[in-house]
Formats: sequence, C-alpha cells, structure tokens
Amino acid sequence: MKIFSKITIAVFLFIGFSAISQTKSQALAKINTEGFQKSQVMSLISDLSDVYGPRLAGTNQYYTAAEWAKKTMEKWGVDKAYFENYCDDCMGWEVKSFNLEMTEPAYMKIQAYPYAWTESSNGVQIGDLIWIESHADLEKVRKQWSGKLQGKTILIGAAPEQNMLFEPLSTRFTKDQLEEAEKSIVPAPNNPLSHNAGDMDLIGNLDFIFDNMVRKDDAFFAFLKAEGALGILGTTPFFPGVIHPSGTYNFRESDAKPIPYFAISPESFGKLKRLIGKDISPKIKFHLDSELYLKPQNNVNIFAEITGSDPKLKDEVVMIGAHFDSWHSASGATDNGAGSAVMMEVMRIIKASGLKPKRTIRIALWGGEEQAFVGSMAYAEKHFGKVKETTRKKEVEKISAYLNMDNGAGQMRGIYMQGNEAVKPIFKEMLEPYAHLDVNNLTIQNTDFTDHDVFDYYKIPGFQIIQDALNYSTVTHHTNLDALEYVPERDMIINATVIAALVYQIAQEDSRLPRED
Repeated sequence: MKIFSKITIAVFLFIGFSAISQTKSQALAKINTEGFQKSQVMSLISDLSDVYGPRLAGTNQYYTAAEWAKKTMEKWGVDKAYFENYCDDCMGWEVKSFNLEMTEPAYMKIQAYPYAWTESSNGVQIGDLIWIESHADLEKVRKQWSGKLQGKTILIGAAPEQNMLFEPLSTRFTKDQLEEAEKSIVPAPNNPLSHNAGDMDLIGNLDFIFDNMVRKDDAFFAFLKAEGALGILGTTPFFPGVIHPSGTYNFRESDAKPIPYFAISPESFGKLKRLIGKDISPKIKFHLDSELYLKPQNNVNIFAEITGSDPKLKDEVVMIGAHFDSWHSASGATDNGAGSAVMMEVMRIIKASGLKPKRTIRIALWGGEEQAFVGSMAYAEKHFGKVKETTRKKEVEKISAYLNMDNGAGQMRGIYMQGNEAVKPIFKEMLEPYAHLDVNNLTIQNTDFTDHDVFDYYKIPGFQIIQDALNYSTVTHHTNLDALEYVPERDMIINATVIAALVYQIAQEDSRLPRED
C-alpha cells in the first residue's frame, strides 16, 4: 500500500505539473498568435503620432489624444477605463505661427522651433544679434550687459563642437554590451547600456531629480525682459540639422514666462556665432504667435484595467505604463508614442486572447512626465502616500509590479532590475520562451529619468525595459524629427507581445514579486 501510495502521489504530481505547464504554454500560444499574427501596434502608433501628436502636457491636443486612448481601450472591452487629474495649475501652450531669419549681412532662413511656454512676440521684431556665452553667473551678465540689450536678440551658449558624423546615427546593443551589463553586481553609475552616459551617471534618486531636473531660468528671463531684449536663440549639439527645443519648464501658472525663445540648429548657431566673432552684427527678424492657457481638465493620466479573476488575488495589481505626453516640435512618435502604443497593445492582446489573469492588470499612460514626472507623482501621492513622509497607504502593498517603457522605439532586449536581485530567477524563467528573440537579458543596473523611478521610490518593484537605442539619442529624442519614420514595425510587435506574455505570467504568480528591503 505504501509503495502504491507513493506511486499514486507521484503520478498525480506529474499530471498536475504537466497541466500547469500546458496551461501556461497554451496561454503563451494565444498571446503569440494575437501579438505576432494579428498585431495592431503600428496602427496605434500611427494614430498617436500622425493624428494625435504632438501631445504637449496641458494642451487641448493632449486631452483629445487622451480621449482617443480611453475610447480605444473601451472598444476592446477592458473592464474599466478612466481619467485622474494630476495638476490644477499646469498650463497649455500652442504655436499658431512663427518665423526666424537673418536679413543681414545676407539672407538666411534659420532652422528653428520655439521652446514651449514662451511668450508671443507681438508682431514682427527686428534687431541686432549679440552673444552671451553663459548666464550661469547672472551678476556677471548684469555687469556686462545692463543698459545694452534694448532691441537686441540674444545668442546664448557655447558653439557646438564640429561633428563629422563618423559614428553611426543608429545602433543596437552589442552582445558584449549586454554581457557586461549582466555581469554588473551593483546598480551603480556607469551603466554599460546607458543611452546618455552623462545623464545616467546620476543614478535614480527622486529627490535629486526634483531638485535638478526642473531647472528654472526665471531671474535671467526677467533681466532680459526688463532690459528690453527682443528674443533668445539657443541650441543643442545634435547633427545634422536637428532642432532640439527641450528644456523650458515654466509650465505652471505662476512661473515667469520667457521672452520669445527659439531652439535653432547647430549649423545655424555656428554660422551666427562665427559672424559675431568677425565683428559682424547679424540682423535677426522673427515673429512668434503662441497661445498660453490654463485648462486643468486637460491634465489627466489615462488608466484602463482588466479585472483579475481570482477572488483572493484580484485586488492585487500588475501595472504597466508609459508616458503619454511629448514635446511639441514633432509628433512624439518615439518619445513616447512608441511606449504608449506598445502598452496599449499589451492590453488589447491579453483581452483579445480571452485570457483571465488572476490579478488585475492596469495600464497607466502618464501626463507631465517631461516636466519631471508630474503625472505619475500626483498618482503616487494620492494612492501611495506623500513624498518625504514615511507613512504609506495600504495600496502600496497591492501593487505586485510596475513595468515601464520609455527609451524610444527600439526592440526590447531585457529588463533593468533596479537592484532587485530576487526577481532575476523569476524573470529568467518567464522570458525563456522568447530567448530566440534575444529579449531575456537581465541586469541589476538601473536606467533613470522616467516614471518607474516613482514606483521604486515607494519600494514597489518598478522596472524599465532595456531597449535598443536606434536613433533615439542621436536624432529623435525631444527633436523636430521625432516621427513615425523612426519606428520599426518588427521591434514594436516583439515589444508588445513579449511584454504581454511577461505581464500575464506575473499576474498568474502565487505571490507578488519580491520587494527590495
């Protein structure tokens, strides 16, 4: 009888294990069929970028796009779709018309785009151009330029270094880079997968980000306005001909608004600076017709949910997210229409597959990420507790994990584990069925400056997806070229399908993902 019992138990255990494996295999097969063979992700990104882009936070265009996203997911049959307001004093800003040109010593059309939240020019303005190397030492600027700026346009900053484009503009991570990242033993600076080493050396401290990311130049702007300056021209060293109007954060109603301020191409900047260096005074002619307005109803995060099927686990949530807002000079395709479209497609795949995850799956499309996580922080403070306070709400314990996508349109290559060693064997097993796609690279390292940092701050397992860089840091990030032409279809299909499989498996786990201490 004992021998028979042992054999019987072994048989039942084998049958049970086989059934579990088969069920998982069947679920992944459904996800693969829906994601790989019936993908809608490129249609979503086309709508987001071509029809509803740009999506600058606070604008009517942002809210129109948000309504489209909500209605689209409702059509798929999600169990709940809703908005939550994130800001009452974040202003909208739109360009109606602008032009910028040099009229002397010879005509030149200046390649430009205005920075956001800058004032209109009140008609056409014409004046001489002068150069101010830096405004970091405002007192020095005051001493040098007080009484000399009336009717002048300011060329601000250092001329970019010459770039002969010997390096490729588009890249994928190499095997060596991924292996080096996997060998990392601490989530320290000098991330081998960094898209921008200068930024990524500043590892994920939310207090640091709040204190340093949102820089304000109010005193300098006020000085120029008081002195009667007409406008400002600046640049960022992108090439060739790329315009990068990123970096003005005067978006709140109480913030001082700059005089007309244009980002210009490095080539235009270089020529203007060289002319000034030859004691030639370029004459600049411009106009900017822009509109500032406050509509708090535009400032919404977008959510949708597939309710969990397990009576005991459905109150726990697996969250996925991407920021929905973009900068204004292009359609916001790679930053971050691609991430938003992928995460929406994840919800469609799971719903269309007919799967019933044990835990609730919730998508969050964040507003105001470009203004230092205004949207996700407002959500966190409402649901998790106040920043810099130790008291936390019970909802913190209900979130099993948060997965974020915000590094362009490149293929998923794995996961930044954010220092959470305990999730490595779990993710390794979950991603194994997709190893042939090279999406299962895991590193203890972190990448910063996007919404997963907020969840990590609250000790919720929050992870960013490793993605191939492609043209993100060289061409599209916050530029006038952030367009659908830089979004590869195969990468998008792989990203959505693999993340759908990963999210479903997390939702099926017997327990939440392990947390960091």
